[in-house]
Amino acid sequence: MPKCPQCGGEVREDASFCPFCGYNLKSGETTGAGAQGKRSYTEHLTIGFNVATQNPMVFVPTILAGLISSGMNWVGQGTPGFMPLLVAVAASIVSFLLSFASLDMSRDAYNKQPLDLGGSVGYVAGRFLEFFVAAVVAGIMAITIFLIPVVILMFTIMVIDETGLTSALSKAFSVLGAELKDILLILLVSIAGAIVIGFVPLVSGLLVSALNVVIGLALIDLYYNYKGSA
Repeated sequence: MPKCPQCGGEVREDASFCPFCGYNLKSGETTGAGAQGKRSYTEHLTIGFNVATQNPMVFVPTILAGLISSGMNWVGQGTPGFMPLLVAVAASIVSFLLSFASLDMSRDAYNKQPLDLGGSVGYVAGRFLEFFVAAVVAGIMAITIFLIPVVILMFTIMVIDETGLTSALSKAFSVLGAELKDILLILLVSIAGAIVIGFVPLVSGLLVSALNVVIGLALIDLYYNYKGSA
């Protein structure tokens, strides 16, 4: 079986892209902002899965978020006064920070950069107000259901391009218009996977979080591929 000239992973003879690093086997170009050649939704998912499994540290923020949130909620149970509310708010803030830190680490993993949990959390903390406003806007948009894909892309673009809410929202609509089919298929895979995982006892929550990391990486690949092919 032939091997990828960039990462050495085994690839099919008829493959267009390396499923491990996204290297364009036809034109000899790499994934990232300058990548060329349109990939399918299955290739986005495959690259997302392989980047995640090769960089398992990308799962750490979401796993920590789940464990911390569950632990803090357990501590808050049975306590008097406003303590349960305060604990719930603290857990939400921690989960919020770690969810964006996961996205930042996924971007670094995709671009083959060193992964630094503390650095990613610090990056998110520095943009906390900006991300918080975006989350409020996203919550309003998500009520329509139809705009949920735009919301997901908006967050991805805010981190990848390190841009503001308005610019990210505009770009998200542009990407959705060009990649609607693949985006919907990726999200359908996410929903179907979450439903199946829901039947797994005890660890279903952690598995869904891991699935979301893979889906996030697939969307990162889709966005970079969109920019490179535009």
